[in-house]
Amino acid sequence: MTIRDLLRLVLSNLKRMKARVAMTAIGVIIGTAAVVVLVSLGAGLQKLATESLYGMGGLDELMVRNDSYWGMVEVRSDGSTQQQQQSIVLDDDVLDQIRQMEGVIAVTPFLDVTMMGPLKLDRQEGWAQIYGVNMEDFAKIAKLRQGTLELYRGQVVIGSMVPENFIPWELRAEESETPPEIPELMGKMLQMMQYTYNESDMYPSESVVARLEVVGELQRQGYMYDYSIFMPIKEAQRLNQRMNAGLPPEAQSAARKGYSQALVKVQNPNQAPVIEQQVKDMGFTVQSDRQQLESINQFFLIVQAILGGIGAVALLVAAFGIANTMVMAIYERTREIGLMKAIGATNQDVMSVFLAEAGSIGFLGGVGGVLLAMGVNVLINVLGQPLISQGGMGIIGPGMPGQEAAQTLTATPLWLPIFAVLFAALIGVASGIYPAIRAAALSPIHALKYE
Repeated sequence: MTIRDLLRLVLSNLKRMKARVAMTAIGVIIGTAAVVVLVSLGAGLQKLATESLYGMGGLDELMVRNDSYWGMVEVRSDGSTQQQQQSIVLDDDVLDQIRQMEGVIAVTPFLDVTMMGPLKLDRQEGWAQIYGVNMEDFAKIAKLRQGTLELYRGQVVIGSMVPENFIPWELRAEESETPPEIPELMGKMLQMMQYTYNESDMYPSESVVARLEVVGELQRQGYMYDYSIFMPIKEAQRLNQRMNAGLPPEAQSAARKGYSQALVKVQNPNQAPVIEQQVKDMGFTVQSDRQQLESINQFFLIVQAILGGIGAVALLVAAFGIANTMVMAIYERTREIGLMKAIGATNQDVMSVFLAEAGSIGFLGGVGGVLLAMGVNVLINVLGQPLISQGGMGIIGPGMPGQEAAQTLTATPLWLPIFAVLFAALIGVASGIYPAIRAAALSPIHALKYE
């Protein structure tokens, strides 16, 4: 029997039992659609999570932290505590060593500036974390939207979201179709305030510690950049000395040696693991988005496997439906099978007919399931659009760079529809094995006598 004859015979037999084939294929359609939709949903959530992670920084950035910077607390036998000294120091010498590593582009400390009060723009209070950085290295890391990174004394560069922190709270709370106007900070002077309290009556008083001129604004690069203000590290050290003056020695973090953290920029993300391990060998802790990305990918692989398994159960149920349909076809076409064998058809020919029919039902159900899944995915994305635009999923927050790119809850890889159709056809063929063997085992004489 040629392939052409086989296809014509299969098509003729399927047409003779249209209703039964349609109902059997519906089960395959539902199972295939369930697999595609659930796996697409898992892939879409993974995409949202990873794009949000990319928005928080880059896979080519490492945050080096000195866990012993704040000291370790030693508990004595009598119950008292004693602050231990730093075992390692993240100082300029160490940063130079990291800077000399192959693949490192820039290294800058992130020195927290002590805040004893809010920032003020005219009379409006706002907030932002202020960091002291090495401006030469920071210029290789930061992406400038406007202004300059060449700072003089009293000048700062702000993140893209800092201006929103100076919107009055009463305007933020108001529900209005028009959002409140974001103040322009470029060229403006921010006042760094300090609150002090009178020991006798605890009455607060405020004073201006520093005036900071905004001369540059960064592009959106992620939370650490977007909500922060950056200044030369020497200026940050002077501010810390001024803010910490008069505080108890244990509270004067500026007196500690070295830095608590530093940012390392590498040339290629593929070089990050090697550099990360070298820095860890020096005794420091390293935090990178690559570690989080690997954890996210492992988590969502498990999620997709579970979701795909749930859909596969529906396909398994459909497989029994195909097997039942083919067994019933044997009873209806017993004389036909006997006639085929009487005119020379072999057991292999009979098996090929039944396997091809079962596989065709699976294939048709797979194609229909993929089309149904595409429609369901569109519906999910339409209904989920408000959640994404409002950052309501908790996966990607407002203002992150990935928010514009990630606009769907589902993501269907190119291989998934192809795999789903082939898998459905394979399920059909597997379901037809038993009926095909049973049909091939029929005796021609008994088959021709069958009523």
